[in-house]
Amino acid sequence: MLKVGKIEYINVLPVYFGFIDGAVSLNCEFTEAVPSALNELLREGKIDISPISSYEFITNSEKYLLFPNLSISSYGKVKSVLFFSRLPIHQLHRKDVWLTKSSMTSKALIEYLLKNRYGVEPNYHYYSMKEGNLPKSATAVLAIGDDAFKLLKDKSFRFIYDLGEEWHNLYDLPFVFAVWAVRRETVKNNPLSVKKVFEKFTASKKYGLSHLEKIAKKYAGKVGLTEAECMEYFRCLNYDLTDLHKKAINRFAKLLGFEVNIENFILST
Repeated sequence: MLKVGKIEYINVLPVYFGFIDGAVSLNCEFTEAVPSALNELLREGKIDISPISSYEFITNSEKYLLFPNLSISSYGKVKSVLFFSRLPIHQLHRKDVWLTKSSMTSKALIEYLLKNRYGVEPNYHYYSMKEGNLPKSATAVLAIGDDAFKLLKDKSFRFIYDLGEEWHNLYDLPFVFAVWAVRRETVKNNPLSVKKVFEKFTASKKYGLSHLEKIAKKYAGKVGLTEAECMEYFRCLNYDLTDLHKKAINRFAKLLGFEVNIENFILST
């Protein structure tokens, strides 16, 4: 039985809802965690298939193949990858900035934006909402997923920057926050099982995208959103992996100092 990862935030629900709602059956063992933990589990071979940060794919691409037409992306605002600041962003040079431990992609993106777009190099610190080690007086905070929705209630942060929007303003491209990856050795050892899992994910995604209202009604309150706000959030997200998405990943990789042609890493189905 293959082991499959699932991000614990609501952003993946449209892809997994076919499984959750019983419309699509998948004989596997699910592991739910934050993105950075899933990166580590897949990298170390403790799970076989998982959504992982695009940063993880870029930096360890030799280990993975990617499911076609699956990602967590946005064309502009993403609404759940947010940089909160008490000061205008260009005033953060040498100020203390707190970055979530939960996402490598968002961490790499905000560091790139701060240095290359805004010309500031803050003092970086790291926190985890689960560990409860985010200072209440933090000058600026990077938060993702459900944690970002919670921080939106803190009105002391006067300036809020959406990283999907920041990227789109720079490059007129979608930003790919996560991709679905399978370990190469898993493909080698279980090619038919991997193909079946991909087919099931495709069916679950199709089901989820056609039942967004049902997802919003069930889960919005759990992250402090109204059903309308949850629907608006889902409309900001994109779950495809088109040529434009691939171009965006290649661009991000190059900015990070890596040469990656994503076409060479797409799983043949």
